[in-house]
Amino acid sequence: MAKLYIFLDESGDLGKRGSKYFSIAVVYTENPKELERCIKRIRTRKLKKKLKELSEIKANNSNDAVRRRVLKDLTKTSCHIDVITVNKEKIYSYLFEKKEKLYNYIAGILIDEIQIHQEDVEIIVDKKYTNTILKNEFDNYIKSKIHASRPKVKVNIIHLMSHEKHGLQAADFVAWSANRKFSFDDDSYFKIIEKKISKTINLWENKNNQTDPAGA
Repeated sequence: MAKLYIFLDESGDLGKRGSKYFSIAVVYTENPKELERCIKRIRTRKLKKKLKELSEIKANNSNDAVRRRVLKDLTKTSCHIDVITVNKEKIYSYLFEKKEKLYNYIAGILIDEIQIHQEDVEIIVDKKYTNTILKNEFDNYIKSKIHASRPKVKVNIIHLMSHEKHGLQAADFVAWSANRKFSFDDDSYFKIIEKKISKTINLWENKNNQTDPAGA
């Protein structure tokens, strides 16, 4: 049976200040080479000579033409996309003191929504944890979310810098587009990929429904 590759990246932050919204996106596919070719084409055809020397392309530092081309090219691949966004004003203040567990909890909700039919799953995460304990906590939590309903699935989680995997760069553009939609009321980028999105979650729109992620 084929292997499923899940690329996970975020936009915004989980600090008390900073961005108003926080978004996580997953781009998942059985054919990661499609995502690799997508990003490589952009670098070859759309970037100026000086920019081609950069190790990666990121939505936040790209111009409008590059952003739209990346997103349009993603719609031509066989990938699927899920997105979760939370308005930080809806988060209880004390949860910001548990932001690692909060991050794991939000990511876990998103991962749990993916329809996994494969027996082998590789999750590639944009490297955010240098602390081994925090990284292991994330890995164990995400694996537990998957195994709760799919106990036989083999799960491998890899933490890499985004320049090391083109799929992570693709996920960066998706997460940025989602955050742009909510933070700046600009859905022009998000609309490009809408038909590829299987699930969009607006977490805790009702603050009374909020769950304490302390056990994450």
